[in-house]
Amino acid sequence: MNEHPNVARVRSAYEAVERGDMETFAAALDDDIVWHESMPGFEGDYQGRDAALGLLGQVFETTGMELHDITIDHILADDTHAAVLLETTVSLGGQRQTSRYVDVYRLRNGKAIEHWHLPVDPRAEAALFGA
Repeated sequence: MNEHPNVARVRSAYEAVERGDMETFAAALDDDIVWHESMPGFEGDYQGRDAALGLLGQVFETTGMELHDITIDHILADDTHAAVLLETTVSLGGQRQTSRYVDVYRLRNGKAIEHWHLPVDPRAEAALFGA
């Protein structure tokens, strides 16, 4: 069975983030993406690519968080959706933590038009961000 092309597109976007290549990551987002964020202190719906990228920049700038690693466990994708099972390791306030997430995307023409960021352990996420 062949891998759906959206699996490679989504994986490439995560690899770009890990390399710090935000230009490539931004190209994977539709201009009109709706980004639903659940991260404590940043919860909300962000409309458009610029707002989504601004959110990500704000998270790192405001919190001082450092990203050390993204490990993708699995990507499930078809023509209109993708789900990414992943693990990230970050440092924040002198604390290093590895957390598991499910990121869900709605896709159109190979670009993300909607995103949901879902921690597997919301309590650990809240503790990390002091919520």
